[in-house]
Amino acid sequence: MNLKELTDKELLGIVEACPERPGSWKPQGEHPVVLDFYVPWCKPCQAMVPLLEEVAGEYAGRVDFCQVNIDRERRTAVRFRVRHVPALIFISGGGVCRLETGAMTKAALREAVETMIRN
Repeated sequence: MNLKELTDKELLGIVEACPERPGSWKPQGEHPVVLDFYVPWCKPCQAMVPLLEEVAGEYAGRVDFCQVNIDRERRTAVRFRVRHVPALIFISGGGVCRLETGAMTKAALREAVETMIRN
C-alpha cells in the first residue's frame, strides 16, 4: 500500500481548522487522519515508510494515512508547527491532535493510532 502524498491544497481538503480548539485540526471526512511529515533525504523518514504502510494496511477503511513532503510544502509545515522530521500528527474525529517527532516503533505507532481512534 502506498501512502497518499498531499500538497498543501489537497491537505486542506482532508483536514480543517478546529474553531473550538485554536491550533487544532479535525478530519473533514469520516475517518481519523495520520499525517506523516518528511523529507526524501532523511534516513529516519525513509525507515518509517514500511512501518507506516504496514499499519495503514491494518487500519484501511478506518484511518486515513497521508504524507507531506515539507521540502515542497513548507507552508504546510509551518501551519502544523512541524520543526523536525520525521513528524507524525494524529488527528482524531473529535479534533484531538497529537504530534510525535522522531522515528517510532511499529508497536508505538499502533498504540498512537489506537489512542487516536478512541478520542
